[in-house]
Amino acid sequence: MKILHICAGWQPWNGAANIARMVMREQESSGHSVSSAVWAGIGALRSADEVWIHCGWLPCLWWAALWGRRVRWMPEACYDPVRLSYHAWKKRLAGPFERFFLRRASSIVATCAAEADWIRAYLGRRCPPVEVTDIKRFFKLPASAPAAAPVRPRRLLYLGRRHPLKGLEFLEKAVELANADASAGGGVELQVVSGAFGEEKERVWDWCDTLVLPTLSDNFGLVVAEALERGKRVVTTDGAPAWGDGGTYGGRIVYLAGFRDGTPGRRVEMLRSALA
Repeated sequence: MKILHICAGWQPWNGAANIARMVMREQESSGHSVSSAVWAGIGALRSADEVWIHCGWLPCLWWAALWGRRVRWMPEACYDPVRLSYHAWKKRLAGPFERFFLRRASSIVATCAAEADWIRAYLGRRCPPVEVTDIKRFFKLPASAPAAAPVRPRRLLYLGRRHPLKGLEFLEKAVELANADASAGGGVELQVVSGAFGEEKERVWDWCDTLVLPTLSDNFGLVVAEALERGKRVVTTDGAPAWGDGGTYGGRIVYLAGFRDGTPGRRVEMLRSALA
């Protein structure tokens, strides 16, 4: 089978692109002919047996949906209500175009059940079939072995870009309060890292004992899987609902339900308690 993947950017920090690469490697290992592009010509789109579109809201993706013969679209949380409310006026203007092209897809691929519900709510009764794929299959995640308690001073890592929907401001405030509270034991360190790759990224992983992803809206939370795969403790929130499946992952994950809809003060308090 000839499969073409379309993504608006293939940078190493792009979560949608990294998910696409995982899917592509799996397809190649199954013997398919796989290629990728940002913009693709009509001939390439029409000749592909499947066209996979990653993310949303951009003309290069609409073009692929218009001309692809069998389109499978992975929006990666673009229709999360929290994300829809961010720059909402732009999304209301583009909404009719986005829905028109989404409805041309043969199927839409969600990364968890919560995202599948968001997609159906966004598209209504004319929604194409929605399937849920398990991105966790690409990682060697811990199962039942208990995790060793982190050694103080606890070294916290936030790994990702600074963005209003990532919730970093709440984490920084929680760390400040934890260090000011004698009962918390003190000594909590936080390192905020954006754009680290290769050996530099591995040095950051070696330094930390706990990853914190205080997100309000995330397409999956790839850094959570990366941390668990390395045996690190993780604190994350219901902004990354793929990790609210009830799995303990060897006792390494703390999942903060109610965070994304909480008040700013409540979010800070939830994180501070998780860090104590």
